[in-house]
Amino acid sequence: MTTITPEALAAAAESGEGIAHLSPAQAWAAWKLAMPPARLQRPLARHVLVLLANIDRKARRAFRQAAVSPDAMIAAAFDDRHPPYLTRPVQAELRRGMAECFPGLRPTGRDADGNALYNLADLAEALGTTEGEIIDHAEREGIAEGITSGPVTPIH
Repeated sequence: MTTITPEALAAAAESGEGIAHLSPAQAWAAWKLAMPPARLQRPLARHVLVLLANIDRKARRAFRQAAVSPDAMIAAAFDDRHPPYLTRPVQAELRRGMAECFPGLRPTGRDADGNALYNLADLAEALGTTEGEIIDHAEREGIAEGITSGPVTPIH
């Protein structure tokens, strides 16, 4: 069994995972509240369980309110204001969907946060459109800067 330390709790919370007897939601809530590990030993006190559950409900409510449409859900899935235990499953589903719908499309690099980046020409070909149309659409959506600039670490 994993010992709950401040470092282990932070790692679990940031990766969206549970630790020891804490669920991912409990680990994130305890980390968010900077709870001392001594308060998190099994069995959890009733008031600690209630507190962690309330923090989880608040986070879930905020995520649901942010994800009111498919586009909003995608944005919420990459918004650091939401806990990883809520965003990571959506991100994984998006990756599965990309792989299923565009099996030949492969990332050519990563951004500073480790997100996959795609060559614009490859993306246009996969979507059956032109690079110009993608850029025009991105400009209308207010995201053009994000697709044409920024540091890229190439994938070899």
